[in-house]
Formats: sequence, structure tokens, C-alpha cells
Amino acid sequence: MNQTLKIKLSKAAHDELIKMIKESVDYSSIRFVYTNGCCKSAKVDIYLDNFKTGDIKNNIDDLKVLYEDTLLDNINELTIAYTDSRFWVKTVSSKDSDKHCSKANSESCNGCSGNCGSH
Repeated sequence: MNQTLKIKLSKAAHDELIKMIKESVDYSSIRFVYTNGCCKSAKVDIYLDNFKTGDIKNNIDDLKVLYEDTLLDNINELTIAYTDSRFWVKTVSSKDSDKHCSKANSESCNGCSGNCGSH
């Protein structure tokens, strides 16, 4: 696969994710999972997990990151920050994911169902 996911982590997010992995006895990696959100939702969940066959592996310094093709099919860029004891996730959707949304390029999220990453 030629496409890659661009991942940006703030230092605080990186440090907090490393801390979570080190405190876990069962997991060795962070997994980003695509969720079919709507409008301004982040569309990515973050989990502690381990490698599974078919996973795409990335390392961000000493942080092991896992994700599947589904994430690549729908997200081009992922930015994660950590403030106020929570992760803040921003995504840039792929153009292909926008074509499934009846509200793509609309200013209103009202009635949006599915994959509306353009607004």
C-alpha cells in the first residue's frame, strides 16, 4: 500500500500514551480505530491493544501505533493533543470518504447520517 497515514502527536499526548502503555501489563501498543462518525466528530477512537494479523504498524519515536486499512481508506491525517486530562482528536478525511455523505460541503450537520468529514 502506497498511502500512509500522517499522524501528529503533541508532546503531552505522546507522553500520556507512553505512560498508559507502561502502566498496562496486557498491552504493548496504541490502536487508532476508524468510527463512522458524523459531521464534526473525530471519527477515530484510541485504544490500548496488541498487534493482530493484518494490522499496519507505525512507530512514533518509542510509541508503537497500530491501525487497519479502514482508517487509511477514510482518514488522511490525524492530530492528537492532550490537555485538561483528555485527548483531543482532529482528523482530515480523505476525499473518497466525503462522497458517501448527503451533507458533504453543507454548512449544516442537521440530518447528517454517515460519513460527513467535509464540514
